[in-house]
Amino acid sequence: MQVRQTRRAIVVGVAALPLRPLWAQAADGAVVAFAGSTVRFASVETARSSLAADDEWLRAAGPFNLRVIMGRSDAVSKEDFRRWVVSAAMPWPEDQRQRWTRAFQALAPGWNALRIPLPPEVLLVGTTGQEQSGAPHTRGQGIMVPVGFKAGAAAEDAWLMAHELWHVASRLVPDLATRLYAEIGFEPIPPLVYPEAWAPIRLANPDAPEHRHAMRLKIGGREALVTPVLVAARTELKPGETFFNVLDVRLLEVQPDGPVSRAVMRDGQPVWHAVKGDHDYLKRLGGNTGYVIHPEETMADNVALLATQRPAPNADLLARLRAVFEARSR
Repeated sequence: MQVRQTRRAIVVGVAALPLRPLWAQAADGAVVAFAGSTVRFASVETARSSLAADDEWLRAAGPFNLRVIMGRSDAVSKEDFRRWVVSAAMPWPEDQRQRWTRAFQALAPGWNALRIPLPPEVLLVGTTGQEQSGAPHTRGQGIMVPVGFKAGAAAEDAWLMAHELWHVASRLVPDLATRLYAEIGFEPIPPLVYPEAWAPIRLANPDAPEHRHAMRLKIGGREALVTPVLVAARTELKPGETFFNVLDVRLLEVQPDGPVSRAVMRDGQPVWHAVKGDHDYLKRLGGNTGYVIHPEETMADNVALLATQRPAPNADLLARLRAVFEARSR
């Protein structure tokens, strides 16, 4: 999810994938720009199916999350949301097809050089934006983009697609994501069972709705294992506000418990810390981005820096990430 506030069953290595001619525009409007993968502009019917999918994000989204997206003050069910969200599907106007085709074509050389695997098909889903308060995001193999998303420079469009494509790639090859996360201080943990005490205020990021990695920090003279989670700081919105206005990032203390991880509790409440606190959480993320709500988002920005060949404050981190990609492709 790119907001500046703040499987195929068989996975094949890119080196083994057949290379298709770059820059090709298929007769049906699909963009053939990436090694072994085609980006297809989704039809309205396909867009509806993608938006209404009973997937990891929908299962994670809390009651506040769904009702605030829908602009409701009363309780809504996940089925209510699925029936509602199909109205967000939009057809792709020709000028927008051309815009995003240019973005993918500009991105492809840098992306292919990193040899980042993608599914055989990636869907570009046109929406009204209502389904995530106007923010581009991903679900499954789909990149959801509001058809009216503000026009930027061609380089900005390529950057956005690099960020979102990484989310699609990381679902396909989670072992690669885990290896890259290690470069910013995260280690794998069993999946987190979200604390029941925060269920009414849970916010789920469609790009990374679950929590399977954590960082060890020194806090108050002791070691704590923490993972960043999203909650609503308040559940009453003012006119014109969206969930982004109330989004709060908290470093939740966790502990593995067999096949799952659980929140550390104190006096019946989860133990957590502010992102900006007496610890080195932000420093360990590398300093190349302020997008620090989840290791997946931090990594997506760093991958976008690599793929679009932009300079970065921490060039050493990018060099380490590039080495991970190179080692994987050997």
